[in-house]
Amino acid sequence: MVSTPQGGTTPPNLSLVKGWNDHTPSKSRNPLIPAVENPPSPPFAKGGWGDFGHASFLSALQLADSFFPTGMYAHSHGLEGMVRRGLVGAATEVEELLACQLAWSVLPSDGVALLNAYRVLQGKDDLATVLEIDRLLWAMKLPTELRAAAGQHGRRLLQETAHLVSHPMHARYLASVNAKEAPGCGAVVLGVVSYCLDIPAEWALLAYCHSYSVGVLSAGMKLLPMSHRHVQDILHRLQPLVLELTQEIGARPWQEMTSFTPELDIASMVHEGGQGAGDLRMFAS
Repeated sequence: MVSTPQGGTTPPNLSLVKGWNDHTPSKSRNPLIPAVENPPSPPFAKGGWGDFGHASFLSALQLADSFFPTGMYAHSHGLEGMVRRGLVGAATEVEELLACQLAWSVLPSDGVALLNAYRVLQGKDDLATVLEIDRLLWAMKLPTELRAAAGQHGRRLLQETAHLVSHPMHARYLASVNAKEAPGCGAVVLGVVSYCLDIPAEWALLAYCHSYSVGVLSAGMKLLPMSHRHVQDILHRLQPLVLELTQEIGARPWQEMTSFTPELDIASMVHEGGQGAGDLRMFAS
């Protein structure tokens, strides 16, 4: 829920998130633009840099960049399966799918996990709870290939940042993942790494959303007739939704993580089982 100036709450504006197979034509030029005249500002924008400086900002940009070798951009995050089943076939439908993923899975599960993993380390260095969050997030990803993608992303991120981070928590968490005490899901790892690099939790969350969105959209460019202009327009139009969702999940405890994308899960399971049309796949998920 989003707090109002009067002290009450209003539900986030998710009118743009409709069913993936509901392709009723809309009279609006951009049917997925949220009806939010003044979208909420990201939390860090209210007080300037605060206790964080330019180095933290640059670190966040580095981790969110597709040039950082985590392997996240080798995955379509279920888009290829949706395309092969004929459920997504145009740029507008990719945008609708991505909005649904952000609203019903990425933010309420990965986003909540990232924020809570970061916060339980503040002042307490509670690695045991971080491992619990990691295991729960892993269990919520039903398709095997989506679990594998999350683990690959997280382990690579831990390995590639090991020589960049001197904080002892990074080494402890990496040792736990290597010992198979936790899977090392990408969102949880980013929360831990961001904590160790003094990147604010909110920045890390926005960086994760951006990386995920770019991964889906870059896959869309390979699978469908989509241009760079399409991709940049979609990223820009989804900003109000992302900002509103980050506000909505900001205080949610990790025990209340949720994920509900059944059609995407089914498409991913068919994709991983090779039961779709043809056997060749461009992406690992």
